Amino acid sequence: MILQKDYKYRVYGLEIGSEIEIPEFIVDKSIKESPNQVRICYGAMSEEIKTQIAEGRKSYMSSQDIWFYIDNIATYRITNGNLIEVEPCENCDTQLMKIFVMCSCLGFIMIQRNKVAIHGGTVVMGNKAVVITGNRGAGKSTLTTALRKKGYKFLADDVAATTLIDRPMVQCGFPYQKLCEDAMDALGYDKATCTSFEGDNKVKYIVPALEDFQEEDTPLTAICEIVASDVEAVEIEAIKGQEKLQYILKNLYRSEFLPSLGVPTEYFKQCVQIAKSVAFYKVKRPREGFTVAEQIRCIEEIVL
Repeated sequence: MILQKDYKYRVYGLEIGSEIEIPEFIVDKSIKESPNQVRICYGAMSEEIKTQIAEGRKSYMSSQDIWFYIDNIATYRITNGNLIEVEPCENCDTQLMKIFVMCSCLGFIMIQRNKVAIHGGTVVMGNKAVVITGNRGAGKSTLTTALRKKGYKFLADDVAATTLIDRPMVQCGFPYQKLCEDAMDALGYDKATCTSFEGDNKVKYIVPALEDFQEEDTPLTAICEIVASDVEAVEIEAIKGQEKLQYILKNLYRSEFLPSLGVPTEYFKQCVQIAKSVAFYKVKRPREGFTVAEQIRCIEEIVL
């Protein structure tokens, strides 16, 4: 396939050649054409896919062929772990169109490549990668940003891509974060200086973290799941044994689609290895109030 443009990026340990410019990604002009490279390009969907969309279908999932349609944004197709095709809708929000490429599409590429990714932001504390995960609205992005603003290096915003050599490592994403309005206000950001888009029925902002970003693979030491709970103060609980593996599986990126994709045994073997090698903590925070400082203190005590 000949690309109309030739942007070269390295993200999540993936070498990417793209005809879509994504300014948030890390440029790597040394990347050469190879079968292992991920291609991102504009492309018209097949008549079969267009017919299914017209009939009301929004997605299709198989192990090496995935497509999904986002109303008024674009149709995306991800195949064989190396190709992302995008057909934008007319007058779509270009920034939001790219957000789906940056997150969901690359997430599916990693699943197709049997590359385990955890849904959470990652910071580096004492040369140890710590993934902050949790359900939507739990406060994981707010906590990740607060840790970064306190001086800890930043590896990834929403996707902790792992690789296994002698031990689990987290590979860097790109030096930007997505924050909702509440987090922007609580952390003192000037919203007028940041790019905004509407996602999950909320206005979100893209916040640069260029000076705090670490490009090196870093040993994964701990995963901390943030949970809003009926507690009066922040509490932290270590998860152990078989339960730890279940928590890790629950917090995989796009875990809700794994049963439909027929993920092979090798993928789950990596999850087992992560569970054996990494500590897992549940951080319970009060439902009301801003307790980020207390959450940071608890995490520092167990990691440093």
